[in-house]
Amino acid sequence: MHALHILALSLAALGGPGRRGADSARVANLLNALARTDPVICDLIGDQLGNFWWGGQPGRLGRFEDALNVQGAKDSLAGTITDPRALSLLVATLGTDNQCVRRVAAKLLGQSAVAASVLNGLLDNSSPRIRESAAYAAGVGERRETMASLQHRLADSAAGPAAMAAWALGEIQDPKSAPALQGAAHSTSPRVRLAAVWALGKFEDASYAKDVLPFLRDVDPTMRATAAEALGQMKSARVGAALVGLLTDRNDAVRLAAVNALSDMEERSAVGPLEGLLLNDSDPEVRRECASALGNFSLARSLDPLARALADPDVDVQRAAADAIGDLDDVTKAPAALVRATTAPDLELRHNATKALAHIGDVATVQALVDRLGDDDKEVRLAAVEGLGEMDVAAAIPALTRALNDRDPEVRRAAAEALGKTQDN
Repeated sequence: MHALHILALSLAALGGPGRRGADSARVANLLNALARTDPVICDLIGDQLGNFWWGGQPGRLGRFEDALNVQGAKDSLAGTITDPRALSLLVATLGTDNQCVRRVAAKLLGQSAVAASVLNGLLDNSSPRIRESAAYAAGVGERRETMASLQHRLADSAAGPAAMAAWALGEIQDPKSAPALQGAAHSTSPRVRLAAVWALGKFEDASYAKDVLPFLRDVDPTMRATAAEALGQMKSARVGAALVGLLTDRNDAVRLAAVNALSDMEERSAVGPLEGLLLNDSDPEVRRECASALGNFSLARSLDPLARALADPDVDVQRAAADAIGDLDDVTKAPAALVRATTAPDLELRHNATKALAHIGDVATVQALVDRLGDDDKEVRLAAVEGLGEMDVAAAIPALTRALNDRDPEVRRAAAEALGKTQDN
């Protein structure tokens, strides 16, 4: 029998109303099925366990006619497990050879009602594999009662448990762990250093920036990117120049992390470099995030580079540029490239451009907005109506009157409101 079919059957057998935690039979069915399936599929399930498994759809809507009814089973596996036999099974699975099954068991254990004394005992187990799994469970459950054990585990002789302990302390986000993590940032293990830097960022405290700043020069690009992300969360006013310098890093992921960090910090000294990167960077994702960052700064000076980015070869960059233009302050004249973008074949670009045009309120673009009242997409028509209403010009009245007969009731209501504003003034 195919592994996926086994998994489906095992989930179907787990059914039950509500969101009670799974019992031992349900847990055993899941773990056994995962052990038999493809490692990629197992990992995907482990990643999403508890994230999107709740129903929300009434009845069987959105389901195929012959689909198995497994919602109760999925809900039970996202609930808090209290069955002592299920807890014992999860603990016993923490040392299994199958890393994915081990991780799922640890995740379920972290979401269970397992006693802190049990987790602390597991963190002291003679097996590095079990110690690592226990640290993961403690992080998933954000179990503050395990903090002392996790801090002790930062000095573990094995890198796996030490790095996972640092990750767990970051998830728990208790500043009392900061001194231990500051020490772990100097570990001889690159993996432990990486996890410690990431965890320090989770505290969002600028006083730890001094501990992270040196890692912007690390030889490992993953560490440089992680350090940039952590500094962005800390929002220290003293690291802006160092992050701006990282915008020229040879690694795409590092530049991307620096762009996002500078945006999060609202570091205005970065605006010029970000404008240059938007137009010249080789990576489209970096260019897209530069556009979004410039929109976040909302400075009118960025209008020209953003308008030029509307001609970017990557449509995602074009979309982000149009969206960012709509966030700029004190812009009164719409660039011609933005007007052209309102007729783009790409729906999202057309919508973003129309919203931006409406935000600017340039009376010279009334006809462009009027033309969008005939768009096939309701959201585009709605943005055009709202923009025309805000412009408050007599030339828009005939078009808004026609929009009273739009096929969508929301557009019709918006047109009536827009006409009311225009006529009141």
